[in-house]
Amino acid sequence: MTARLLALALLLSFTISTSPAQRALSIEDELFGMVLGIEGKHGIERGEFVKTQLKRMGVSFFTAPFDSLRVMGTDTVNLSGENIVVRLGRGPKRIVVGAHYDCVPESPGANDNGGGVAVLLALIKSMRETRWNYGIDFCFFDQEENGLIGSKMYVRKFADKSTHLAMVNLDVEGSGNTVYIGPVGGGDDSLIMPLARQAAKLTKFPFEEREIYPDSDHESFMRAGFENISVSVVPAGDVDKLVAMVKNGWRVNSEKDLPDVMKVMHSPNDGSQFVTPSALTTSYSFTKKLVELLNGVR
Repeated sequence: MTARLLALALLLSFTISTSPAQRALSIEDELFGMVLGIEGKHGIERGEFVKTQLKRMGVSFFTAPFDSLRVMGTDTVNLSGENIVVRLGRGPKRIVVGAHYDCVPESPGANDNGGGVAVLLALIKSMRETRWNYGIDFCFFDQEENGLIGSKMYVRKFADKSTHLAMVNLDVEGSGNTVYIGPVGGGDDSLIMPLARQAAKLTKFPFEEREIYPDSDHESFMRAGFENISVSVVPAGDVDKLVAMVKNGWRVNSEKDLPDVMKVMHSPNDGSQFVTPSALTTSYSFTKKLVELLNGVR
């Protein structure tokens, strides 16, 4: 174990606390420490990790349990889950920033989607004293991997076209340096995309937008006609490969066509050894700027 990993492991019990040890951590180490904290946990354990961090922050939250019947093969199964929501601010409209916290059973879930969870927690910590012009829900969605169920339940229970401003979804934030945004177009991003482009100019990160983006929780908002966008951070060259892979039904013609990020996704190899603090910080800085711009919309 490297000295950095050892130091972070020793500090995990203080993650997002207000202790002097935590205040001494850089944002890179804080983000990476959160990935280490959720890595390898499954099911309820991942939700408990999120709630523990919020309690240590002293941030109020509420949970929204749900049950959903889903046909899997020849069986109909009941899938239970629990969304975790931090609701801040107030105003005539509401911003939603979300990340799913579940992972597939065979994966440690470090990048998918421990990275998104880490970024969302860090945003809550740094923005909790913001003077909000709107209400904002920071949402940790459950059961994304089983059909976007948590985000669908959130839309069904809490979303309202008359008050919805925009939704920003964070999914896969932990490798590379390119901010990948999508799906662009379709009439449900006319407010948020100009702000995303402005955030890219201000933060100066490599930035690519595409009409095609892999399935994720933004779709629950898209299908309901709500303004939405998804944000990922991926290795250089991966965006075009991901778009081609989605177009081809998640198949590739050769090994060289496989995006780097997909070489570990949904597998036992999705561990923190393939997550970089710099990628997490890119996502955090870009998304924070985007949310600040959304809060400034008049």
